[in-house]
Amino acid sequence: MSFAFEVKESDLLGRIGTLRVGGKSIETPYLFPVIHPVSQIIPTGDLRSMGFAGLMTNSYIIYSRSRERALREGIHKLLDFDGVFMTDSGGYQVLEYGDLGIGYRDVAAFQSGIGSDVAVTLDRPTGYPQERPVAHDTVGYSLGNALATLKEFGESRTVWVGPIQGGLYLDLVAKSARSLVAGGFQFLALGSPVQVMENYMFADLVRMVMAAKRVIPYAIPLHLFGAGHPLTMSLAVALGCDTFDSASYAIFARTGRYMSRSGVMTLKTMKYLPCSCPVCTKTSVGGLLDLDHQERTRRLSIHNLYVLREELEACKEAITEGRLWDLVEERSMAHPRLREAFLEMTKFSRDLIPGTPALKERGLFVRSAGDLMRPELLAAQRRLSQVSRRDSSVAVITSEMTAGEPRAKRGKKGAEDVYRNHPILGPYPAELQYLYPFSQTEIGDMVPLLTPSESVRRIRKLGYRAVKALSDEPLSKKRVRSKRNQRGASPSPRSSSARSR
Repeated sequence: MSFAFEVKESDLLGRIGTLRVGGKSIETPYLFPVIHPVSQIIPTGDLRSMGFAGLMTNSYIIYSRSRERALREGIHKLLDFDGVFMTDSGGYQVLEYGDLGIGYRDVAAFQSGIGSDVAVTLDRPTGYPQERPVAHDTVGYSLGNALATLKEFGESRTVWVGPIQGGLYLDLVAKSARSLVAGGFQFLALGSPVQVMENYMFADLVRMVMAAKRVIPYAIPLHLFGAGHPLTMSLAVALGCDTFDSASYAIFARTGRYMSRSGVMTLKTMKYLPCSCPVCTKTSVGGLLDLDHQERTRRLSIHNLYVLREELEACKEAITEGRLWDLVEERSMAHPRLREAFLEMTKFSRDLIPGTPALKERGLFVRSAGDLMRPELLAAQRRLSQVSRRDSSVAVITSEMTAGEPRAKRGKKGAEDVYRNHPILGPYPAELQYLYPFSQTEIGDMVPLLTPSESVRRIRKLGYRAVKALSDEPLSKKRVRSKRNQRGASPSPRSSSARSR
């Protein structure tokens, strides 16, 4: 089956792209709702109407319960869905229940035989916690099955997904990913995150994803298994995860848990429904509690799916506006462990530079010390490190941010090299004033700033004989005002160097 992945826009490592499988396509980042092939709570037609163009189900359950019918009718007719169908191999059942007694060839032949558009090769999830020898064995088992499957079934209509295992052993994660790429897989998936996320080990999730992303070519999309929590989606998208799957919307609903953009709540303890989805606008907390368990589960499942879909749409909009970092930081304030994960992400900021646009339409917010590691600032620092002394032996530093010539007493032309001072980036050639992000930065009062002596020291390193500080304000001016839109002030102004969209 033909397969292609086209990236249209990016920010950090997050991508808006088109995943084409045969004659079907989905826009990424995308969530595959996991459906139960026998007792699905929401009809597939309703999922299609909600905007879901792709679903995921477990091929092992179909194999064990309705094998002949599935092979005769095909998965799309069996489950009444004409979009992209992704099937799992049964690896999670292996993690939960042990060996299923079937091999990679049986699993692959069945998935291909029922017409799966995208299928995961038979793997053995590493899980958590695990000793290193066990993790090593899961990598070897999963990798061996993956390579054998691609060799024997690579010409079928099914697109095969290579599962990356290794868990918290990052070298094993990298080895697994690297070997799958070398083996020819065009689509990869990171396994074993569910138990990590259930234990709120979000910083470990960051390290796992980055261990894989660092060895995966940019053109290969990455799927994240079992990632169905609204608070972690923006983080995963920012790290370069393109697709997800989850049954959390139904699992949470069965126990009366209500998803929101700020976390998951228990319906019995709530007084209001802070949502405008079709479910919440037509009822109340009391109305949902008065329903029988099956109907309440169905409605909560629909609501939870709307929340997950809304969060992914928010990620896409943040990518187009160049503020995905801001969205991740905002979501991180919902839980201390998420905050730890955000700070862990800042350690990988240099890895985020290639996917971050050099020019953005909005001013740059620096609200906390963690924001000092924004890839935009690191990229600007890299450019400044390449600046050499220009025409004169005398440098003038000014923190004046208005347009026009700085008020320096200059003799003949070129007698002084003029630098402006950015409170974070330090001195930069005055000619760069309108280049993003030098004069398009809004800095909070709690952010540590460069001292005047450090700014002078940086200029002296360029070899100037004399350095003058000329300003109507202190050199370490606390705030760099963003350029304002001609239509008036805006809390998220367009930069003067805005790119056209």
